[in-house]
Amino acid sequence: MTIEQMKNTTFPKASFDEWKDAAVRTLKDKPFEQLITPTFEGIDLQPLYTSEHLHNTLNYSEIVSHAKQDGNWLIAQATASNSASEFLHKTKEQLERGNDMIVYVASSSPWTWSEEEHNELASLLKIHPFYLSLSTSDDEIIGVFELLTKQELTELKGYINGVSSSSLKTMVTTNDIHHAGGTAVHELAFALVKMSKLADKQSDFTSKVAVQFAVDTNFFMEISKLRAFRVLWKAFSTAYKVEPTAIQVLAETSLRSYSKLDSTVNLLRAGNSAFSAVLGGADMITVHPHDVLTGSSPSSERIARNVQLVIREETMVNKMIDVAAGSYYVETLTADLVRQSWALFLQVIDMTPELQESYLMELAHDVQSSRIEILAKRKASLIGTNMYANPNDTVLDTVSNSNTERLAMPFELLRTHFEENPLKAAVVSFGVLKDVKPRADFVQVFLQAGGLNPEMSPVFTEVTDAWHWVKSNNVDYVVVAAKDELTKEILPNFLQHTKNHMIIDVAGKFAEEKQWLELGLNGTIFAGQDVIKKMQQLIQVKKEGVSGYEA
Repeated sequence: MTIEQMKNTTFPKASFDEWKDAAVRTLKDKPFEQLITPTFEGIDLQPLYTSEHLHNTLNYSEIVSHAKQDGNWLIAQATASNSASEFLHKTKEQLERGNDMIVYVASSSPWTWSEEEHNELASLLKIHPFYLSLSTSDDEIIGVFELLTKQELTELKGYINGVSSSSLKTMVTTNDIHHAGGTAVHELAFALVKMSKLADKQSDFTSKVAVQFAVDTNFFMEISKLRAFRVLWKAFSTAYKVEPTAIQVLAETSLRSYSKLDSTVNLLRAGNSAFSAVLGGADMITVHPHDVLTGSSPSSERIARNVQLVIREETMVNKMIDVAAGSYYVETLTADLVRQSWALFLQVIDMTPELQESYLMELAHDVQSSRIEILAKRKASLIGTNMYANPNDTVLDTVSNSNTERLAMPFELLRTHFEENPLKAAVVSFGVLKDVKPRADFVQVFLQAGGLNPEMSPVFTEVTDAWHWVKSNNVDYVVVAAKDELTKEILPNFLQHTKNHMIIDVAGKFAEEKQWLELGLNGTIFAGQDVIKKMQQLIQVKKEGVSGYEA
């Protein structure tokens, strides 16, 4: 075919039904519903979105696009410091290297500010936008505002969280519910509930408030979450009979998915989250360094800042407002989130003020349990933690964000336990290498996710040879791996050699398990099993010397 012929080639239009028929044929008698993905938000993601989906829902792209003046955003990297002088030095350095905002997050140990340092900070605040996240009104940084005149205070472009201020915008944050496990629906409703409490106190609240969202790695859901808030904000303002004004949105990369295990993977999580925040239309963005959990370094802080600089300079998405507008998928998802979040808000707002936030937090905690269970059963991936875990990683002490509930924490605790209380594990294989290797490899990866690094035995054909290897390597915990029929043949004989201190599991699920438990088997390891519960059972068995309980 010539180039000219290729240019003039056309393809017949295919309908959704034709695509669906073709998809079903590829599924080989499995139901089409298998392609539909449920979410924690209660939204079923379809395998294909078409213009029909857009026609069947409201298109909010006009509201979203009018909520911003341009497509740019402010780079709002937090300045990690241990003193006021270090904070000022690093802040000026960051501003020179691409940071657009001054971001102060209060530390657990309060700092002392000298008059000279307050004056230096005051001169910076007059020029640059800033955000102060405080934990107490006793923080000495607040003294900087006493050095400013009334005129200078009115000209500040600042946001504050944790204390009230008449001269700064209040930053309403949804971090608590996000890190408790909340869905996008919970976060949006939570933001509206907090806004309603401000609205009840002051009629001009729309001009004195901003909102902060943590953005996780669920790419399209997070884009839609930020877009949905713009729509909800307009509806909220209308409901309170005030003129809706453009509200500033600060997005920060979520720590919920960050892990201290293989922490460089956090770079990928941060890049994913940052880009979704950009496409979602955030006005200010904070990217946490990949090693923020154990103490960031100048290098990691520079990389985190450069994530945004690369997106801004290389993608050109800052040249357009609401880049995601018109996407059938994103528009439909946005509409779904608007509908569900508004319904939840109306439900919660009828409760007593004391119960409103606690009810939403309870919903979030329930979801967090489900998230961890899915990761524990390895039906979802947290790379470097429950999948492709590096057994040589050590868990470093956390120096910050200790109150953040993270999905990796149960796995980190297991790794720490086995570092402090070693359990020598081994996968003992029988049969022929090509037959047993897939099962043996599965067990190895399973145990590594749980914090153990098992030795892999040669492939044996005789039980006596296997036991000689186990004894010579001083193994505490053995997992027998073989094809099903061979397992049924060799396992009873293998168990007869068991010593009282030895813990023995078998790879796979078998009808004969009950009989084997009576012979001294501890349990089984199989696909879909809860890694966390299995490891906790091993810890208990090692501690009490009791086997035969299945996790």
